Amino acid sequence: MEFHSRIPGAPLDRFVALLWHCRGPAQPHAFDRILPDGDIGLIINLADDRTRVYDSFKLSRVKTLSGTVLVGAHSESFVIDTAEQQWVMGTEFHPAGAGSFLGMPAGEVEGLHVPLDDVWRRGGGQWRERLLEAPDANARLRILEQVLAERVARVPERHPAVLYALDEFKRGPRVGTIGEVTGRVGMSARRFIERFRNEVGMTPKRFCRVRRFQQALRLIGAGKRVEWTDVALDCGYFDQPHFIHDFRAFAGMSPTEYAARRGPYQNHVAIAEPATPGGSPHT
Repeated sequence: MEFHSRIPGAPLDRFVALLWHCRGPAQPHAFDRILPDGDIGLIINLADDRTRVYDSFKLSRVKTLSGTVLVGAHSESFVIDTAEQQWVMGTEFHPAGAGSFLGMPAGEVEGLHVPLDDVWRRGGGQWRERLLEAPDANARLRILEQVLAERVARVPERHPAVLYALDEFKRGPRVGTIGEVTGRVGMSARRFIERFRNEVGMTPKRFCRVRRFQQALRLIGAGKRVEWTDVALDCGYFDQPHFIHDFRAFAGMSPTEYAARRGPYQNHVAIAEPATPGGSPHT
């Protein structure tokens, strides 16, 4: 697997954490279940001018999109076809970073995969052609940075209350913290929640729950023997049943299933193509 990444320069680095480019051979398994991280992403399929996204539990249900897709903030897993991941690139936005580029409230794309041309009216296909003409991965990353940087001058400033809340949630994504933060930012709870969802892509409560789930994934993948009660308490869950319930809601599987099946990437879980009565999702 060939992987290249680039941290953008200022002022783009205020909004975009990382630009990445990945190319490699076909995977031995048919699908990857992608676990939610609460962030908005941009994915460009350079191998094929289409992207297929499958229902998390009914792989016969598929949505076919263009090769340049905006991935809204998710709180549930979804499934991608590994055959379409052999040559892709994209962005990792900071929380509240992508909302500045959308021209609409980020909450409107929550849980969705949207062709970029539907968001920016045009540009996604043109980007892809420019990227394909570039000589190598580093040149493509520079082009992607340039295209995104051209939009920075036109984006609105993020609300300081949202930025303050994100800093607080980063220290400990516990749902109880939300009320404390709301009381400090000088806004009503309703107005704060609306502003947060508009910029981040989901409500503060859901964002904290997803971030807590991500914290649990990091502890499970730390390479040590997993003590499930300790993981639950360290991540701020009331007890182990509460932890398991939340984990299933976000991952579509139990914590023990995840620990047994996880691969080298924290948010990717390999799944084989099932032999269902409905037939293959490729048909």
